[in-house]
Amino acid sequence: MRRTLPFALLFALLFALQVACGGGEEGSTTLPSPDKSSPEIPVPAPADDKPGAGKAGKVATEGRYVGRVLPRESAELGPKMSGTLTAVSVDEGDMVKKGQVLFRVSPGTMRLQVDSAAAALEGATLARDEAQRELDRQQKLAAKGSVSNVVVERTQANYDAAVNAVERAQVGVSMSKRALGDTSVTSPISGVVAQKLKNVGETVTMMPPTTVLVIQDQSALELRVRVPENQLRVLRPGSEVVAHFSALELSRPARIDRIMPTIDPITRTIEVVAEVNNDDDLLRPGMYVEVEVGGEASKPAAGAEAAAKDGEEAEG
Repeated sequence: MRRTLPFALLFALLFALQVACGGGEEGSTTLPSPDKSSPEIPVPAPADDKPGAGKAGKVATEGRYVGRVLPRESAELGPKMSGTLTAVSVDEGDMVKKGQVLFRVSPGTMRLQVDSAAAALEGATLARDEAQRELDRQQKLAAKGSVSNVVVERTQANYDAAVNAVERAQVGVSMSKRALGDTSVTSPISGVVAQKLKNVGETVTMMPPTTVLVIQDQSALELRVRVPENQLRVLRPGSEVVAHFSALELSRPARIDRIMPTIDPITRTIEVVAEVNNDDDLLRPGMYVEVEVGGEASKPAAGAEAAAKDGEEAEG
């Protein structure tokens, strides 16, 4: 064992040295290749390649905006005097004409007031006639010298008072008859009954006012839409826009009637009011509508353009 140990130790040292030298050549460190599955980090584009670069001055003047559909005219009708509804001659959806009687209110004591005023007029008329006869008699006596002029003057004053009483009674009769006529309410416009809020037998008051019926003129509808303020570049009163009614799959031209004078400082929008024809009665107030403005849609109507041209020639 004493002879073999040095040789084994020497052999182990030589082997370790050889391994160490060989490892230096084959075991050189290399960087790991990038993992293809790892996400790539986007590199920002140069300032010149950003979307919209050099286009900050261009502003869109076309688009669609959701608007409101309203009747051209609407009237909320209530009684002219407090009382009980005795008749409502129309129902919702009925067409009415201007001046048509729509409902009546119970006259209550108004008919008694008319009768009382008529009786007062009759009494005042009799008193006047009596004063007239007395005045004639006293004037004849004064002509014969039987009575003094003081008596005649007193009789004349009584007659004048009786005449004034008759005139007051006539006014009272007229007022009571007019009040009795206020029990009937007529339509101020031609249109359709949009709402019926009260029925026969219900009590209605003049103050505070009770709404019985709502009448709307739907022959032409009003479109109200808020658009960005930059649309003022192309929109003018008399210009045309296009109204799209998605529920009916229908589109119609509409003429701008007016543009509101102020801009909302928060939304930077302005309200535009246009009128759309509804002679076929297909459209209804409250419908969903998209108003298309800009481009060909915002060109002035032929009539408006001709009127503007005529105005310029007149000024020239």
